Amino acid sequence: MCTPSCPDRCEVLTRKRGRGMPESAIESPQHFALVPPVAEGLGSTAQRLLEAVGESDLEAVDRAVMELIELLRPTSSDEVLAGIRNAALRAHEATSYHRRRVGELTALHQIAVDLASVRNPDETLQAIVRAAQAVIPSADATYLLLSEPGTGWNYVKASVGLHNPDFMHVRVRDGYGMVGRIYETRAPLWTRNYTESSSFDHDSVVDRTLAEDGLRSVLGIPMIVRGVPQGVLYAANRVERSFTADEVSVLQQFADLASIAIENAESFAGLQRTAHDIGEDMTALERAAQLHADLTKLVVEGAQITDVLAPISAVLPGHLKLLDASDRVLAANGESTMSEEAFAQIRQSQRAGGAVSQPTPDGFRHVVAVATRNAYHGALVIESDQPLSDLDRRTLERAGHVVALLTLQQQALVEAENQVRGEFLHELLETRHELSDASRLRAHSRGIDLARRVVAIAISVPTQRQLGARRAMADFARLHKGVGGEHNGIVAVVLPSDDPHETATSVHARLTRELRIPALVCASRPVDGTTGAVSDAFVEARRCAALLRGLGTEPKAVTTHELALFSVLFTPGREHELTSFLDHALGRLEAYDRDHNTQLIDTISAYFDHNLNVAKTARSLFVHANTVVKRLERVADVLGDDWQAEPSATRLRVALLLRNYADGSPIWDAD
Repeated sequence: MCTPSCPDRCEVLTRKRGRGMPESAIESPQHFALVPPVAEGLGSTAQRLLEAVGESDLEAVDRAVMELIELLRPTSSDEVLAGIRNAALRAHEATSYHRRRVGELTALHQIAVDLASVRNPDETLQAIVRAAQAVIPSADATYLLLSEPGTGWNYVKASVGLHNPDFMHVRVRDGYGMVGRIYETRAPLWTRNYTESSSFDHDSVVDRTLAEDGLRSVLGIPMIVRGVPQGVLYAANRVERSFTADEVSVLQQFADLASIAIENAESFAGLQRTAHDIGEDMTALERAAQLHADLTKLVVEGAQITDVLAPISAVLPGHLKLLDASDRVLAANGESTMSEEAFAQIRQSQRAGGAVSQPTPDGFRHVVAVATRNAYHGALVIESDQPLSDLDRRTLERAGHVVALLTLQQQALVEAENQVRGEFLHELLETRHELSDASRLRAHSRGIDLARRVVAIAISVPTQRQLGARRAMADFARLHKGVGGEHNGIVAVVLPSDDPHETATSVHARLTRELRIPALVCASRPVDGTTGAVSDAFVEARRCAALLRGLGTEPKAVTTHELALFSVLFTPGREHELTSFLDHALGRLEAYDRDHNTQLIDTISAYFDHNLNVAKTARSLFVHANTVVKRLERVADVLGDDWQAEPSATRLRVALLLRNYADGSPIWDAD
């Protein structure tokens, strides 16, 4: 084909045609003649063709090619014209491809820039599906499905082109739908008709949702994050069609970007959490350091235990309670009542040796027992809306240590004072003569009122609660101008009072109701506190309490006056009367048991306890019933046949009841 650059050659060909040369020679594929009008039209048509190819306008390319063919038809063969058309179409296709690739790369570049800025991950994912839709115009919709870690479900997180609003609420279980196959193979998968495909297990909800949206052909690309599939990027059409390799490749690149977006979002969120945790830890450390400084200052200044409430509340917000060794609330910045669950939690903290947290209907309760190696001093209880961090828990435990230190500090002072008061208590309970002027002055200086009449009180409590009861009574007596503590292993109190019953009831309420210490309280008659009568009054109260404990009496408050019937037992100076009565009633049996190594007294005691039932008596003594019968016959030989008749039986019962108290010594509960 001649070009304007070879006018001489075209002119030669024209002259040859005029000389009658063969037609085949004239229509050579390399050289043919163009008349000037045709050449001019050919130039303008070629220009339009080039513009249409550059603009990727297929209709304009077709029109320009048809015009070009018409211009060249008189001088060109059909093969040449077909070649021209194919070349124009290939040029158009190449230009369109390059233009599409430019658009794809531009979109990929923009997404990459967005990822570099680490903006909101949800916005980034939505931008990815929008860009994918823009560079894959053949797709009617694009959407992104993400896995929810630990749930086994996948959810639609971003979409473009979906008509059905229910689509954004769709969730797909692992192993179903295309996502199951894609996760398994970690490779792209497409289908011409989703609902009719047999290459994966269908989910009825997903099938129905796609059908309602009209989507039929679907292409899915896996998103791999650190080697694990985390989601699928989909392109879908509402007609049946196949997807080209170019479309798969482009969507794969966008899926890779989505994977990067997910990974970046996770990393960024992790960094944010770490920074937040570090900031919180620093703040908590500063609070803990400030609390330690404040509490140390309180220790150095010898503050009261209740003074710790304010600095602890400032660092560990919530309703704070401070309890003493008797589980009594010493101070609180809110409600002061305690539930049984809270006391159980305190015991749990004692066993654990640290702070214990439990959920409550209103939030959380955090407890730390205030204790040293061998003693329990109380507890700190915080009720808050939020759980405690590890650092806050350690802060609470350190606060408990400081409270224990303050407690020990104050106890040392109290013990010093109690030692002096205890010495005076011993003097008061042991002296049977009038107090000296020095003793009266010592009592007056410590607020002990002996000008009024006083009652002496003996208290029986379980052994493991005796220390708490002793301390509680020392405090109680101090508040009521008396003196209390321990005397010869017994909790003792001397209080100014003219009403023994009222005083005994108050002491019992303090121990039993407030401190939950089961106590049997016995108060003496009122006596003059300066004459030495307190000693005998306390002996009466002590023996009274011992008698009631021996009889199995439940914790209660009594007075010696109420037990006047048994005064022979606990009234000092009448011990010989009790000895004479017991010797008359049981002396012969005791002598027989001693001489013959028998157990007649134990047998009749069990016999009376079991209402004269021989079988039950035998079981209680772990002997045969015939053995009991023979022993009872021997008792009759010693005491006479009427020993079970009245009044002999009653005399024996009373004697057996009182024999343990013949020496006037109490029997204390060893539990």
